[in-house]
Amino acid sequence: MIITAEQSDSDMELLTRFIAGDSVSFTVLFARYLPLVHKFGRHYYFQDVDQQDWEQEARIVMLKTIRCYKTDLHVDFGYFFKVNLKHRAFDIIRKENAFKRVHVTKRINLEEDDFGNLLVDYHHSAPDDCTMCHENMKEFLAQCSPFEIKVFSLLHSGSSQEMIAKTLNCNARKVTSALDRCQKKMNVILK
Repeated sequence: MIITAEQSDSDMELLTRFIAGDSVSFTVLFARYLPLVHKFGRHYYFQDVDQQDWEQEARIVMLKTIRCYKTDLHVDFGYFFKVNLKHRAFDIIRKENAFKRVHVTKRINLEEDDFGNLLVDYHHSAPDDCTMCHENMKEFLAQCSPFEIKVFSLLHSGSSQEMIAKTLNCNARKVTSALDRCQKKMNVILK
């Protein structure tokens, strides 16, 4: 994204007006940088952040950038925002990857921990247990995307990750990512 001197002056005018209390100028300024926000959203892979969440994160970054921006540093506002936005993207990715490092005893692995045995057998369980299991599964499935539900269903019908990838005509990494997201969602529900 190339910023011209004219656009940079316009940015400064919008910044000045926003600081003076004109909230519309923030909307105009953010709209000007929205293509950059979308470019970063496509460039970085976020597991748990959709486009709306990413735009909201970018708005927060822009507010913080405005608050910290100083003209005497001789740095263009657009460049400063771009650097801050990139740092925020890295923070999100680090946070998502940190979850993967949660101690093994606190995780439920949908494949290796024989997850099927954790599901309740409705014929040999107390009605309260059946209801709790049913509600947990309903909540879990409501939080899953259609793709995650397909992957989850195929996994628990006995398919391997490779077979699921072939069945859904996608690469194995996408299946692994979907299972990771399912695992996170299930861990949160079963806490």
